[in-house]
Amino acid sequence: MKTINSNDSASNGRSNPINSSQIVSRPPPLFQTPLPFSTATKCNENQCKLPDCFCGGTEIPGGLPVKDVPQLVLISFDDAVNDVNWHIYEELLNSGRSNPNGCPIKATFYVSHEWTDYSQVQTLYSRGHEIASHSITFGESYDKLQWYKDIVGQRDILHLYGGVNKADIRGMRAPFLQVGGNKQFEMLHEENFTYDSSMPVFENSPPFWPYTLDYSINHECMIAPCPTKSFPGIFSKGMRRKNLIDSISFEGLWEIGLVMWQDLQGGRCSMGDACSNPPDAKGVYELIMKNFKRHYNSNRAPFGLYYHSAWFNSEHHRSGFIRVIDDLLTYYKDVYFVTKWELIQWIRNPTPFKELYRFNLFGCSRDPNRPPPCLHPNICNVGSNSGSSRFLKTCQPCPKRYPWLDDNGQ
Repeated sequence: MKTINSNDSASNGRSNPINSSQIVSRPPPLFQTPLPFSTATKCNENQCKLPDCFCGGTEIPGGLPVKDVPQLVLISFDDAVNDVNWHIYEELLNSGRSNPNGCPIKATFYVSHEWTDYSQVQTLYSRGHEIASHSITFGESYDKLQWYKDIVGQRDILHLYGGVNKADIRGMRAPFLQVGGNKQFEMLHEENFTYDSSMPVFENSPPFWPYTLDYSINHECMIAPCPTKSFPGIFSKGMRRKNLIDSISFEGLWEIGLVMWQDLQGGRCSMGDACSNPPDAKGVYELIMKNFKRHYNSNRAPFGLYYHSAWFNSEHHRSGFIRVIDDLLTYYKDVYFVTKWELIQWIRNPTPFKELYRFNLFGCSRDPNRPPPCLHPNICNVGSNSGSSRFLKTCQPCPKRYPWLDDNGQ
C-alpha cells in the first residue's frame, strides 16, 4: 500500500478505472402493463405474468411442485465494509463453502459510504458477490431529491472507487428500513434500479415470495409510507429515460421483502440480529433453523439471513450461524446461497433444482467484466467539505475530494 495525496495520479497501475456502464435493455413484456406512476390496483394474475410481472404472495413461481423448488437462501450484510468486519466475511464466504453445484456461496452487501474501504468492496465484487446501495448519509425522511442524492450518489461512489459496474448495482435497502413511499420508488424507477429490499413482511406462514410493483402490495405495510403507485417495466422503441440514453426497455421494480422471523419466545423481527437472540450457540442454531424450516417445509419462499456485521462479534452468534450454514450445505442438496439478483433471475425463469446445473446464473464462471481483487490499494489522503483530511482506500484513481452528496470527488 502507499498513501497518495489528492493531487497525485492514483491509478497505481493496478486497476484501470471502470467506464460507466449502459443498463442492458430487455425484451418487451408479453402482456400490457399498467401506466407508470398511476395508482396501483390489485394484482391481476391474468395480466401479471412472468418473466416481467409477478404478484407475489404464497404461490410458487411457475407453479412448480414444492419438491422441485430449490430453497434459495439470501445472506445479506448492511452498512460499511472495512477492517472491523472483513475477517467475518473472509471466514463465512472465503473458506471453501460451496453450493450443491460446486460453486461458491454468495451474499449481497448493502454498502453505506462512511468508513467503507472501497478496496474491500472491489474484492467482494470480484468474487461474485452482489453490491447494492445503502445511502451516503444514512438519513431518513427524505424527499425525492434526497433519495436520489443518497442512493444514486452511493451507486456512483461504489462505481468510481469500488470498481463496481453501474449496471450491476441493481438494488438498494433504505437506512433503518424506513421506506420512503412513492418518492423513493419513483426515484428508483426513473434511475432504472431493479429492486428494493426494505419492506418487512409480517405474513410468514407460509412465507411471502418477492413480487413486482406493477400492482399494489398485497401484504401489510409494516413501516409507512409504503408505495401506492405502479412501477412497471417500460418498453418503447427509441424511448429515453433519465441518464440512460438509447435504451429501449426498462426494468420494472421488484420488492424483495424481509419476511419476518419468529424468535424462540414468539416475538417477530425483520432482521436476524433484531431478534431476541439466545445466550449460547445451540440456541442461535435452533432459532435460525426454526425459521428456515418454516420456509423449507412449506412453499420454499426465499429464506433471508439479514444481518449487521457487529452481531458476529459475539462468539456464540458466529459459531451458531456457521453451524447452520455448514449443516444446510451438508445435509440439504436443494439449498443454494445466492444473491438478490440471482434470486430475481430464478423467479423469472423457475427451474427445478435438479436442473440447476444447466442454469448458468448459479455457475462458477468468473464475470470477465468484473475487476480483479484489490490486493494493493491506494490510500488516498483527501480533503473533505468539513475542511478536515479523510482517508479512502481504493484500487481506482484517488478522488480529488472526499466523496459526498452532490460531489463524487471527481
